Amino acid sequence: MDKGLKRDLQHKPKEIPITLDKERTFILDLNAYSELDMLYDDKTFNEILGDFFKQRPYAVRAFMWACLVHEDEELTVKQVGKMLDGNGFNYAAEIIYEGLRSDIPSDDGKKVDGKKK
Repeated sequence: MDKGLKRDLQHKPKEIPITLDKERTFILDLNAYSELDMLYDDKTFNEILGDFFKQRPYAVRAFMWACLVHEDEELTVKQVGKMLDGNGFNYAAEIIYEGLRSDIPSDDGKKVDGKKK
């Protein structure tokens, strides 16, 4: 089996503890990506990602929701938005960035943050 494929099949997303209204676990996995896709079916993932890097509020809120909904299927995007008022917006952006960085390998087989897989 191709080593790259084997790595992809065994990939476990980083679980990032986050404190909002309570302790939660941020997980950027295929389910989170799928939630984003279903939430904004008129936008591509790359458009949403681009808007996240521009710090567009809808994208930060949507990313955070998609990565938290695994814990509570009743959680709404608006509820997450209320959790991110004030300093929570910047905190959320940092957590999302950390999740993205840990999920994307570089061309040399290392993670973007320089750690080996």
